[in-house]
Amino acid sequence: MLASKSLHTLDGAPAQLESLAQGDRLVVQITLDPRERRLQPLIVADLLPAGFEIEAVLRPADGGPYGPYAWLGELAETKIAEARDDRFLAALDVTGDARTLAYIVRAVTPGRFASPGVVVEDMYRPDVFARTEAFRVAIAG
Repeated sequence: MLASKSLHTLDGAPAQLESLAQGDRLVVQITLDPRERRLQPLIVADLLPAGFEIEAVLRPADGGPYGPYAWLGELAETKIAEARDDRFLAALDVTGDARTLAYIVRAVTPGRFASPGVVVEDMYRPDVFARTEAFRVAIAG
């Protein structure tokens, strides 16, 4: 299993993570790329860096060819996708093709923060998992 995470402005440009301003809104894109051609029930957990709040979880209709975030491409159908105070959680079945999840965050608190990586786990096979790299963000007041 491979996973990647990227942050973009609302129009799809790469976000400049070292020069965010308080109030900036970003789209967090998570891509899951399984290496096996079998049904994989996955749990995705993305801890938020301090200083951010989730505003919205994007649904399949928000991507694709006609959605407001069409630049994301097709968004995965999930069994559950939740915005919690400190994290984004999703559960979905993957069967061989790459899947994309996305949500919108707002920078609310000025400072320099560490952003942990996304953790993806197969619910029934603990040896199948993925983690993305951690990174740092800076929010100016």
